[in-house]
Amino acid sequence: MNSRIAEFQSTYKVNCDMLTAFFQNVMIPRNIKNGQLSCEVYRVSDTTGFVISSFKNKNDATKVMKIMADELNEVKGNTKIKLIEGERVFRIDQ
Repeated sequence: MNSRIAEFQSTYKVNCDMLTAFFQNVMIPRNIKNGQLSCEVYRVSDTTGFVISSFKNKNDATKVMKIMADELNEVKGNTKIKLIEGERVFRIDQ
């Protein structure tokens, strides 16, 4: 399993709200249709948050990133985005 974490920091609350709405209504549903297994979005403050995305493998993660690359670059104009990615070592649930 491959996971990607995207930390985002917008300049203003309204930018962050718009980005979150875009994730929820456009980007993530499309990504799920193209191989992404799951996604969780967290808000840390009015202007910052992070997204945790899970994929079956690195190939699916790369495929989805290619689909959303142009949009991600467009969003970066008003928002700083830092991506980290790797293989999940383990998960513990109750």
